Amino acid sequence: MQAIGEVKALRLEQNAFSRLAAASPMFHESLSFSARIRTMHAMLSKATIWAAIPNAELRGLAEVTVRRKVYKGDVIVTEGVMADRFYMIAEGRFEVRSGRRKKAVYEAGDYFGEMDLLTGAANTGTITALENGELMVMGRDEFHFVLQQYEPVRRQFHEVLRIRRPDLLDETVKSKLQFSEEPKEQTAQSGTGLDAAIPAPSSVKRERWMDILLGLGGIFIVFTVLAAWLKQPIWIYAALLSGGFVGPVSFVAYMRSSQLLGFRVMRVVMIFAASAVVALPIAWLFEHEWLDITGMQSDPAGHVRAAILIAVIEELAKLLVCLIFLRSRKQRFLMDAIVFGAAAGMGFAAIESILYGLTFLQNHATSGMLAVLWVRALISPFGHGTWTAIAAAGIWYAMGRGLNSSGARGMQMKNILAMITLLLMSILLHALWDFQYNTGALKLIGMLVVAVAGVALLYMLIRRGSRDEKYMLYAVNPEQQLEERLKAAVSHDQAKGKPFNPWSAMLVKPCHLRVPDTAADAVRR
Repeated sequence: MQAIGEVKALRLEQNAFSRLAAASPMFHESLSFSARIRTMHAMLSKATIWAAIPNAELRGLAEVTVRRKVYKGDVIVTEGVMADRFYMIAEGRFEVRSGRRKKAVYEAGDYFGEMDLLTGAANTGTITALENGELMVMGRDEFHFVLQQYEPVRRQFHEVLRIRRPDLLDETVKSKLQFSEEPKEQTAQSGTGLDAAIPAPSSVKRERWMDILLGLGGIFIVFTVLAAWLKQPIWIYAALLSGGFVGPVSFVAYMRSSQLLGFRVMRVVMIFAASAVVALPIAWLFEHEWLDITGMQSDPAGHVRAAILIAVIEELAKLLVCLIFLRSRKQRFLMDAIVFGAAAGMGFAAIESILYGLTFLQNHATSGMLAVLWVRALISPFGHGTWTAIAAAGIWYAMGRGLNSSGARGMQMKNILAMITLLLMSILLHALWDFQYNTGALKLIGMLVVAVAGVALLYMLIRRGSRDEKYMLYAVNPEQQLEERLKAAVSHDQAKGKPFNPWSAMLVKPCHLRVPDTAADAVRR
């Protein structure tokens, strides 16, 4: 401890302190209590969830929070039994299980029990200590009192619940977590303010899709050379498989890297595979067995009908897969729907490319197969993945995910209009892409128009989805909000040409915000 100014202090030697403590138990108990409160206060002040609470009042919170030692194997909360306390992890790792399924691992800075306290039902699961650790425990009444007193805390719990269990955000819970929408509106109007407050995904995450593209692309190039040179079946089929997947997988990896709060990769892989084994067979049965679309293409009007029918059938088949994964209320953000749609579309496109290649291969045209695979790999970002991502965004709006907390009728109508517009745009882009143009030049122009329009619309949706994710991260990091106020105050004083007044803003300690890779990480600290 170092003095930063002139200090006058009284010093009590250890022996004298020990004799005084022995002679006056009340003195010793008072100092012990004060030391415990100071320690608890220091621990609570490090958690950003309490950053909105003034320092003096945070000391009062420390007085009603107790420390609890736990040991490896201790069960803190049992599934099916409602937690009646709010737990904050000071030290150690804790496993969350639902039945036999492992859901998450919480570490220092995480907390749990808030879902049960907010909903009045058991929703936490079984939480077991993986190692010796320490918890900070707050009672039910104290927890609800803090919620009533501090709007920023309510906003943060609302966004955390939106990440962990959005299906629990019913009207009863929302009434307990009411907060003003003004900060979000102000942030949206500021434009760059939110982008400055929340960093973009880490460079490691952003470059992951590039590693996948280079890896799969390199494999495809090698197999292409070997297939064209040796003409052996093993290399031909290797080129067929790698060429079918290189574009779709790289596109989905890019879309996934655009998320701040994406689901686990396995969920995206499941959607990709489900579209390949469910959507494609359904579309093929409708197009070739039940409707005989090929027979319609005998005149110009038939070409139009065929293109529209193909677009409707294939987009609905892919959306069927998306609905399987979007039907629950656990899909929180617009970016979830966009990534799920891209995965469903690209799973369809990958198998479709392989089937096209097989058609050429059956005619012993290896060079034609390779040419088709290369062309489809290069144009894949402008096709099925983009169209279905746009359509899935429409489904997300239709399910009411775009509603604000008020759930106004006007917002419902806007969501319905957004759904209809996005679905029609998806089908229109698909139909224009598949339409049989009279000349190759017109076909090229049509594909360019579809590519530009589709990518532009998808880009706007991604920007909207990313803004929602960034706001959520901003809301669950109140220290970051205070730091931004400090920066704004500095800029304001500098613009007026006067020295910065530290009392014009609330001084806060630096906040090191880590953008999470998974939703479970988003609630840490």
